[in-house]
Amino acid sequence: MTELALRADVQAAEITCVIVAYHSGDRLAPMVARFVGAGLHVVVVNVEADPEVRTVAERNGARVLDLPGNPGYATAVNYGVEEATTEFVVFMNDDARIEADAVQRLAAVVAGGKADVAVPRVLDAAGELERTIAAVPSVGTLAREWLLLPDAPVAALDGRIPVEKWRAPDAPERIEAASAVVVAAARALVAEVPLPEDYFLYWEESEWFWALRARGAVVEYRPDVECVHAGGRDVVRRQKSRLLARNAVRCVRRTQGKRAAVAAWFVVIAWNARLVAADLLRAALRPTPARWARLDARWAGLTTAVWSWREIR
Repeated sequence: MTELALRADVQAAEITCVIVAYHSGDRLAPMVARFVGAGLHVVVVNVEADPEVRTVAERNGARVLDLPGNPGYATAVNYGVEEATTEFVVFMNDDARIEADAVQRLAAVVAGGKADVAVPRVLDAAGELERTIAAVPSVGTLAREWLLLPDAPVAALDGRIPVEKWRAPDAPERIEAASAVVVAAARALVAEVPLPEDYFLYWEESEWFWALRARGAVVEYRPDVECVHAGGRDVVRRQKSRLLARNAVRCVRRTQGKRAAVAAWFVVIAWNARLVAADLLRAALRPTPARWARLDARWAGLTTAVWSWREIR
């Protein structure tokens, strides 16, 4: 664990909320108003320099950083963190819904020296648990957590084998990695270990958590702090399928080298082939436009997986 001063609490004025906003002026206003009203600093990274986002954010008291184009989530987070002047940062998607006191309690975990990074319990828009704990990337975890096992826990196996994505602890626990819906950390840590900017979307947080683990940083899951992820994780579309497939191989190549990436490539192909087979069966048994569209997205993932051998070089 990195060296942190032990503290009982953290003041709102010591925290900057970095919000990555992508054409989200309509849902940004109440979020910014809550944070600013509670005394938190707010930096809105305005992806593609949307005039509406700028107007809404500034009207509600946030600092706005226009980001030309759309270079990806990691780039936007790093840009916002660079401009923060407080000791602690809490970065998040613009589709996260979290109260100001929850932001402060999450940052207090870091300020109090309990962890270097803290993430909250995440609920979907319907109020159901979104399982966000993840394994750091390796050939073995790709095979276990992506290829062989479903997202939902299998009752007969749950607790018998180590599956990070099935974990849903009721008390604070150390974890390896998680989805970066909302993340609290010391600003200095994110400045020293920035999110990798070579992914656009998906798997960038996996490499980041890998780097944090190599550094000895402690990551803690905090079920006592909740947020709602309005966007959810279950949407299947062509671009997402392609990025998930390609970036899985890229992540293993960058963290573990060429030999591991070769093995990961075969696993990623098999994983996407399984997804295609499952959705082909569903579409054949009960064809609907939505199921055919889902199958098309899965096929895009499989073809990208095959071509992702280029990431190994």
